[in-house]
Amino acid sequence: MNTFTLPPALTLTVMIALIVIITDRVWRISAQVHPLTLYRLLVINLAKKVRPTASSPALQHYISGSLGILVLTVPFLIVLALIISVAYYQWFFDAVILFICLNFYPVRRQYKSVIAALSNNKKILARERLNQLVARQTTRLSDIGIAKAAIEAYLLRFLQQFIGVLFWYFLLGPLAALSYRLLLEFRWQWHRKNIGNKYFSLPAYWLTQCLIVPPYCVGAILLVLCTSPLDAIRACWQARQRDLTSLLLALFGGGMGITLGGPAIYDNITYRHTRVGGARQVRLSDLTFTLRAINRATWLLVTLLTLLLLVFWQLKL
Repeated sequence: MNTFTLPPALTLTVMIALIVIITDRVWRISAQVHPLTLYRLLVINLAKKVRPTASSPALQHYISGSLGILVLTVPFLIVLALIISVAYYQWFFDAVILFICLNFYPVRRQYKSVIAALSNNKKILARERLNQLVARQTTRLSDIGIAKAAIEAYLLRFLQQFIGVLFWYFLLGPLAALSYRLLLEFRWQWHRKNIGNKYFSLPAYWLTQCLIVPPYCVGAILLVLCTSPLDAIRACWQARQRDLTSLLLALFGGGMGITLGGPAIYDNITYRHTRVGGARQVRLSDLTFTLRAINRATWLLVTLLTLLLLVFWQLKL
């Protein structure tokens, strides 16, 4: 009797990634039952319990933030690793973990809801939808401000969540992708520009910042190829603000021909970032153009992975 034989390791890894990417395009786990929803609540509640007072020394904030990350990640990952190590269908658990970590469908859906609200001149509704994607205050944003904030948030989520999870999955496996994804929740929920998190969030911020750099580079290449390469590179080269986020906004804004960046308000404090990117101000139609550009980048990645799968299949890797 014939028995089912799994493909070689590299072939199986790419195959799982392609299946998960395609599945994520058309289906999602409801937020009410998604495991990351529970984990997000744990992260938020942990901060309320262990975050020192504002008058406490910065070192105490650093220690509390670091210990908080360890308490919520290390025991969970150890138990999960032990379960997977004895699992018979390990490839199935790898696929489930990657699908849970990727979870980009809700982000795309939320972004589309912002587009729909602005298209119907429902500014208040658009702000409410945008609040699910950003940590900044949105109450004073105009239509154009909402559009610009949504474009920036969708771009960064694509790079951090979608490209980042896939990058660490391919490099070190599903548990590495899960570890990275859990750390992103600390970064997002303990946002460093909220006053109470100024020092408390720095361990999570700098840890994820180091892990984000390689995925940013991969995502930047995809986006450059899917927009206007020369304009994107020129805008990045000419950007007056040289931090990582500004360079990415300059790259994408230049490729799309739009200006990104500028002032943002967190906890009633205005942070004045330099405007970067193209010469033209954002229009509402740019929301749809951004969605299409990131869709092109996604399908370019799928195409490259498919070619890689064929190569691995032929070489029996």
